[in-house]
Amino acid sequence: MSSDYGFYAGILRFVAKKTETDDREIRVMMGHLSGIADAIALSGRFMIERDNCESAARAFAGVAKFLQERILPEALNAGNEGAVEQLKWAIETSLVMAAELVKRAANEEFQDQDRFTFDLPAPNKPTVH
Repeated sequence: MSSDYGFYAGILRFVAKKTETDDREIRVMMGHLSGIADAIALSGRFMIERDNCESAARAFAGVAKFLQERILPEALNAGNEGAVEQLKWAIETSLVMAAELVKRAANEEFQDQDRFTFDLPAPNKPTVH
């Protein structure tokens, strides 16, 4: 399982390291990404405290934006279909995780939970031609 999510964990770590963290809130968000990347690399899942859902959601949304604006266009221009598929999966997964974090924190159904566990969807496995 860990090798299945190594690419995505690497993306999260990369974004966390490359993002300027002069602002305390951004430092917290990047800390979430680093911790989530470690958990994902091990099992494809992560756990987060309810109080951290909002900032983690913003961090995931930032990852999606970064990939969509900066990395995906380069992969498209290079004609690298495998990378494009992986990046599309990473963008979609980041957006889904952001939405799910916000939803769980706000949903009355989950009001009694102090922390949540999230399983990532199965990663795309591009075929080699």
